[in-house]
Amino acid sequence: MPYVVTKPDSIRGVYDTWAECKLKVTGVAGAVYQKVENDGQAQLLLAGTSVVLPPGLHVFTDGNHLGGVGVVVVWAANAGRAECTVVAEISASVGQVFYDGKIPGLGSDDAVRTALARSRNVLAELAGLYLALWQAPAQARLTIVHDFEGVGAWLEGRWRAKDATVKAVVSACKALAEEKGLHLEFVWQRGHASTWAGRNDFARFNNRADELATQGSSSRDDS
Repeated sequence: MPYVVTKPDSIRGVYDTWAECKLKVTGVAGAVYQKVENDGQAQLLLAGTSVVLPPGLHVFTDGNHLGGVGVVVVWAANAGRAECTVVAEISASVGQVFYDGKIPGLGSDDAVRTALARSRNVLAELAGLYLALWQAPAQARLTIVHDFEGVGAWLEGRWRAKDATVKAVVSACKALAEEKGLHLEFVWQRGHASTWAGRNDFARFNNRADELATQGSSSRDDS
């Protein structure tokens, strides 16, 4: 993957390898650089083109293998490149999300631990989605931004869940969305993307959801 340097002007450019980039930025005060997916992204950053959220309500969800869950709710107004408004940030654990025991296979702390051991981060990723749908107002139009492909693939019917507990959570998410009359769109965002060399709202808020999931890991009740 290439690297792009946007500051200072004396070393602005795209470099094919980290070795080339390192030679340019080492010892240069104020150097701003990052790894990107391809040359197209690099050229956009060099041109000063920001990646901003389209107008509407966006919910960034994330979960990790330790059972941490993070959700960031963001409102983007019809104001072009104006700064977005963070409506809410939620940090929780899988056990806290499914505390009421309504979903088969998640009726106790032991059951949650067993399910996490089996599915690793998958259960936590879906817990983030369930939490996002649970807190959404009825009839809302939401863009769910996620870095685990299954979140959108299962809800849109492109994947079929095989694990019984995962299948139960997917069904519960679909039922919740239908019950509340939610209008959903799913957007996949590559996880752990850098944002140093230019504004990228998708990467920024995805990273924040990941931070909240990390915090949520420490709130697990393992007693």
